[in-house]
Amino acid sequence: MTGGTAGNGSHGITRRGFFVGGAAGLVAGAGLPLGLEGLFGGPADLETFGAGEQLTILSGRDETDGGQRRALVDLWNRVHEAHPARIVEVSSNADRAYSTLLSAAQAGDPGYDVYNLDIPWVPQFAQSGYLRALDGASDDGFLRAPWAAGTWDGATYALPFNSDVGLLYCNLDLITEFYGGDVPATDPIPVDDGWAGLDRFAHEVLAVVGGDGHRPGRPVVDTAIAQQLADYEGFTVNLWEILLGTGAVSVDATARPVFDDVERIGATVESLAARLRGSGGSGGAAGTASLAFDEQGSLAAFAAGHAVFLRHWPRALRVLRGEDAAPFRVGFMPVPGGGVLGGQSLAVAAASRHPVAARRLVEFLTDERSHQVIFERGGFAASREAPYRDPAAPWAREAETGGLAASLVDYATGKGAEGTDDPLRKANDALRQALDGASPRPRLQHYVEVSEELRRYVRAALSPDGATPFDAAELAERMEAAMDGRVTRG
Repeated sequence: MTGGTAGNGSHGITRRGFFVGGAAGLVAGAGLPLGLEGLFGGPADLETFGAGEQLTILSGRDETDGGQRRALVDLWNRVHEAHPARIVEVSSNADRAYSTLLSAAQAGDPGYDVYNLDIPWVPQFAQSGYLRALDGASDDGFLRAPWAAGTWDGATYALPFNSDVGLLYCNLDLITEFYGGDVPATDPIPVDDGWAGLDRFAHEVLAVVGGDGHRPGRPVVDTAIAQQLADYEGFTVNLWEILLGTGAVSVDATARPVFDDVERIGATVESLAARLRGSGGSGGAAGTASLAFDEQGSLAAFAAGHAVFLRHWPRALRVLRGEDAAPFRVGFMPVPGGGVLGGQSLAVAAASRHPVAARRLVEFLTDERSHQVIFERGGFAASREAPYRDPAAPWAREAETGGLAASLVDYATGKGAEGTDDPLRKANDALRQALDGASPRPRLQHYVEVSEELRRYVRAALSPDGATPFDAAELAERMEAAMDGRVTRG
């Protein structure tokens, strides 16, 4: 791992020194390594805590492998015994987590010192005065897009904890079957036409390997692309990726979405509706299953062999290539047209009684060591550059590629760095490239209202019975109103 400067909190510690002499020993319960308190920063400049006082992080559910967020907080506690911290977890559902964090912030509850915010919430919390500005915070070592997600109106309010980006996973056995074993030497998965090209190809594969094309001995394939289209924030993310991937929407210089191309928006939504209902391809009506899928449901369907492709987050690869790996070869690639940037950032609550200690905790949890843990052990994308450059820090297990055509091996490993045969380096690099090409969700004070209105209106048009017509011009009007906080019902 590349050592950083004191400004970004790396202190020049080596990866092996940290894992062997630091985090691993501490989390396992070993004694405090000599000099570690000095390395991480002493308590001299922190507030004095009374008996029973502690820092509290309010956060959604920890979905890292092995609870790495808690492990990092445990490490903080071993080093800062006079300033202990804890995580209070709420729902893993983004909408419910948002409601809980917003209620705490609105109440000015001093019992919470740090908020772990999904990145689209930062503008609202900052604009409403619920966060302390992190004056003097350095972006050194952070990736550009995750860092920018924690800023608002020229100030920094949150530091990137972990990142996420939409990825496309593929069942390489089904793609090989589609080609009859004679896989093209170039572009076996055509994505030159963005999301639309992928969608056409996915349904071509489904027409061959699904339904009547079912082969004995393998599960029935009934879904072209498993997506998260249930009625929650995941729907907004998935739809936003599709709209971006077809060029139907754009984002201006202030990250405000532009819905001017109503003709293309209408065509994109109507095409999606036709595909889901089965009238736009030969896959049958089973495609509507995505309307009930969240992350867990879509991943389960793909891992069981029922879908050709899966749109999901980076952590899905840990499952698909993990101890209970999918019974087929799995490849991944960036979402055509660019995935949507996800992730969480840590912010100091305005109501915190211990703002100095809270900020030190935020800096500790977002330094290079912590990002290395989140990346290598937790399966999430790192928000810092260093983990991607560390050849000894694999984000994912090596893919099973035996028997695949050479052109598909790249997809199995992620089509990463050129000039290397190391599949784990390719995977790291491909994830980094996906983050570079990710599109932010709209940067709006009223983002949540926009998200709710978007899915309320579009999901109705995607219903299996097709009873609700879709009017792209009306959607554009509703979006403009929601972006300005003028949501109307009816």
